[in-house]
Amino acid sequence: MFPSKKLIGIISVAFLTLSGCSSSLNIREYLPIPIESDSRDYTSMYLRGVFNWWEAEPKQQLNPYGSDFIVDIELIADGQPYDFKVADAVYSNDHNCGSLTSLGVLSVGEEFILHCGESVYNLQFTPNETATYRFTITPGPAPIITVSSL
Repeated sequence: MFPSKKLIGIISVAFLTLSGCSSSLNIREYLPIPIESDSRDYTSMYLRGVFNWWEAEPKQQLNPYGSDFIVDIELIADGQPYDFKVADAVYSNDHNCGSLTSLGVLSVGEEFILHCGESVYNLQFTPNETATYRFTITPGPAPIITVSSL
């Protein structure tokens, strides 16, 4: 008996997560063929973290931007990392997104696969300079988050 497409997709995402990422790796090239659609309401989600006391504040709410969702936030580069998640106002299971296996460390320009559910870990970003940063979410069965400096 052959494994299902869903199982192959899960194994593929797990392999990529556990094998690590390099700046030359383009995650999108290795994502499995979409099996299920992404039905999350990203407009009900916020960037929630130490920078806003983990609150769901309107200025950190995700906004549509083409087929993606974005939020811009000014961060101070004091050498300390910012822990955060992408979640709705009540951290509901399907709208509570972070890292699957441990603290997910993001760097400018690198893609990171978001995992959504009850038991996800925080994400972390340490800015190199005090600036406004754009957090972009690309929806999909394996949603992707990227950080860029504006």
